[in-house]
Amino acid sequence: MLSKERNKIFVWRFFMLAVLVVFLLKAQAERPVNAHKIDVYGHVFLCQTKVSYPSLVYPIARKQVEDILVQTDKNSLLQLKEDMDSFAATWQMDDLAFILFTQKVARYFYADPNLAKLFQYQLLKEKDYKLLLGFNPEQLTVYGRFLYDLANVAEVSYHNVTYADLSFSQNLALCEEELVANTNGTKNLEINQHKAPLFNALQTSYSFQTEFKGISYSFVGTLNQSLIAYYRDLPSISFGEIYLNYHLSDLAYKQIIGDLKKAVKGMSARGQLDFLLHFTQVVIPYQTDKSLVGREKFAFVEEVLGNKAGDCEDKSILFAYLVKEVLQLPSLALVYVHQNHLNVAVAVSGAQYNFIHNNQKYIICEPSGPGLQAGENVYDWKNANIVAW
Repeated sequence: MLSKERNKIFVWRFFMLAVLVVFLLKAQAERPVNAHKIDVYGHVFLCQTKVSYPSLVYPIARKQVEDILVQTDKNSLLQLKEDMDSFAATWQMDDLAFILFTQKVARYFYADPNLAKLFQYQLLKEKDYKLLLGFNPEQLTVYGRFLYDLANVAEVSYHNVTYADLSFSQNLALCEEELVANTNGTKNLEINQHKAPLFNALQTSYSFQTEFKGISYSFVGTLNQSLIAYYRDLPSISFGEIYLNYHLSDLAYKQIIGDLKKAVKGMSARGQLDFLLHFTQVVIPYQTDKSLVGREKFAFVEEVLGNKAGDCEDKSILFAYLVKEVLQLPSLALVYVHQNHLNVAVAVSGAQYNFIHNNQKYIICEPSGPGLQAGENVYDWKNANIVAW
């Protein structure tokens, strides 16, 4: 009897082993062979398909570009588009994030930046976007039609419609271009104004210390490095609700917003505002975009904390976000165009305020550097453009 039981156990174990072997062989067979591994903010895009192009001959001739557009392997292009669409859906990319994704794929495959732009144009064309392809003997440029305003980005007008340069470069030299192709697409490029993509593969830490009215405070936690890297690649997006809608990542929000709420607990309403203004002025030192990231751009909140520094726009965005999330107070951005400056007006109900807008009192706060208290302002708010965010 015991011998039969052992045989049953042996047969069962053999059966399970055979099933496991078959499963592993099947998984191995389905695994991409020689797949290209492309890094996308810490996430790996496995790519089996490449769109091949002949080498460009310089100076670039119109017919050369037109011939490449006609002769490109459509099947490879469509397969790659399908794979990229699936990956983009996983991380909930909007059109702007997808453009940056195409740039990463293009740079991986093509050493010649103009071939990379040809690829980007053809791939986005298959998604039915409104695009232009410009050229001169030295370079190609892909332009796209956005519904949301971008700042510090080269633009062209075609049939009274404005198109933005999709390289988002701020270092383009002025030059003459000819239109070599346009997609006649039906879709504008859109930006999700309510939430960022779900990139979350990488993390980094922060540690901030400050002293306020004789009490020391310490803030330690974790930031989403994938999102920070993504934000750094973005062009400047014109000021609006998007900067406050793009919340801190879940862990960062729980840590720093939770710690700030604890820090201001028990303070008066004015004391809480003063603390957050002090935090932004002192903990995040002032630094120009040029020296910090090499170009002019407006930073998102997680990016500002990751940079550990910022200019007037970046620090104002951070301060307005903290006021909104910690104190539940709305604010306005005050944009002083001629002075190239920005600060924040916070909604208040007390006796001290600087101006009334839409029947609401506001007090002006200067987050850029230490020294100015709430209500103090070196600029005349009457000369500022008021932006609700």
